[in-house]
Amino acid sequence: MLIPERENEPETRAALPKWLRGLRWGLDIAAAGLVALAMAVLVLVFGLMNVEIVSRTLFGVSTLVADEYGGYGFAVLIMAGLTYAHRSGALLHVDFGRRLMGARTRAVSLALASALSFGVACFAAYVGYKTWALSLLFGSTSAFSSNTPLWLPQAAVPAGFAILALSFAEEFLSRALIAARGA
Repeated sequence: MLIPERENEPETRAALPKWLRGLRWGLDIAAAGLVALAMAVLVLVFGLMNVEIVSRTLFGVSTLVADEYGGYGFAVLIMAGLTYAHRSGALLHVDFGRRLMGARTRAVSLALASALSFGVACFAAYVGYKTWALSLLFGSTSAFSSNTPLWLPQAAVPAGFAILALSFAEEFLSRALIAARGA
């Protein structure tokens, strides 16, 4: 199943409010849906690259869009997979400091780290949104023969970072409640 699995669920250490458990469940479902989208996009990019290879090898012609759309596909794949990676604990962690801390200090530091991560994800979503809005405003298109309106592939960046920011906000709230209860 695609629902993210996490070790040391905060619910096992402290009861979370019903609304926070609901948010957590909703984000897990969204992450699973986004990772399914990422898998589908990966299959499409794989197919597009193979069509390009076969058409160049056998017929000496190019699709003229494989590089461009492959890049867009990988951007969508990354943005769609970030929330799943976060929710399943697959993002980078620095563990040596966590092992040296007491339980309460660790809980507070993890809450602060998730708050900082929330801020960074919000900033990335904002910058992505501004880029997307400018492309839409000026009607920017790609430099390739397809003249793809750039706002289409750029929409994945602010959307992906906004969902990731919401995931970090949920993590912060969960960890802050745990820290406040003296985990």
